[in-house]
Amino acid sequence: MHYDGMTFRPPYEAYSLLLQVTRGCSHNACTFCSMYRATPFSVSPAEEIVEDLVEATRDYPYTRRVFLVNGDAFCLSANELVTIADMVHEALPHVQSIGCYARIPNVAAKTDDELALLAAKGYADINIGVESGLDDVLTFMNKGYDVALAREQFARLHAAGLPFNVNIINAAAGPRRIAEHAAANAALVNEAQPTLIFVSPLHVDPGTPLERLLGEGRFEECTLGQYLEEEIAFLEGLELDDCVFFGLHVSNPVPVQGLLPRDKAALLTALREGMAAIPPEVLASHPSKGSEGRLRRHW
Repeated sequence: MHYDGMTFRPPYEAYSLLLQVTRGCSHNACTFCSMYRATPFSVSPAEEIVEDLVEATRDYPYTRRVFLVNGDAFCLSANELVTIADMVHEALPHVQSIGCYARIPNVAAKTDDELALLAAKGYADINIGVESGLDDVLTFMNKGYDVALAREQFARLHAAGLPFNVNIINAAAGPRRIAEHAAANAALVNEAQPTLIFVSPLHVDPGTPLERLLGEGRFEECTLGQYLEEEIAFLEGLELDDCVFFGLHVSNPVPVQGLLPRDKAALLTALREGMAAIPPEVLASHPSKGSEGRLRRHW
């Protein structure tokens, strides 16, 4: 299989076949992100995709889920994505769905008919890093869209019958706006009604613009305790039907997963009890100062 540079996928895609169709990220400018900084964006040659599918046919003939990598593979045109889907289904007839990372502008660039066609071709549960429900936070993160556009695209995906997951970065507004950010995130997600919410804390990765802004005193990082406060407030505000709440990333201070609304009370209990079990000095520390490592040792 062709994998150039670092290859990323959501934790819950662990059993999906990873098929490289792009390299890097077409945006590659989010303030907090270090994933593709060293990988220039490009589209994989068709011959490479064919070679990888031939290999997958031999080694993974009963694959049921394909996740396209790298970066925001949904940036490809609808025609390109349809061609890839046809190739996948021909080579791997057991595949039931195809996912990938997507940005809000990727969705906006496609017509309603194109989105419906992609859904018919098996695209489902695409992963959208919306991150925040506050416009100034999206601007600070350099996401390239506002909340109004995100809301519009979520509605268009529903109308097209194309299910999607969302990523939310709690604590991204800083320690003084925990309640405001939690409420805005919950309001946006309640309207979006995704199939899964992937929650994680904001962490300051080396070499990112966020690291520089933190060093210059232009951003204040939440502690792990403050992150948990916001995650709890966010979860309390969710009103969703048949949606997975996924908080099992290595950066989550208290790992939780469940189905909403069924498991909401149990998830809140797990978060509160987990928070109470963490030493105060760890709760008061910041992810960028190594608290995540200390937390993993504690657990």
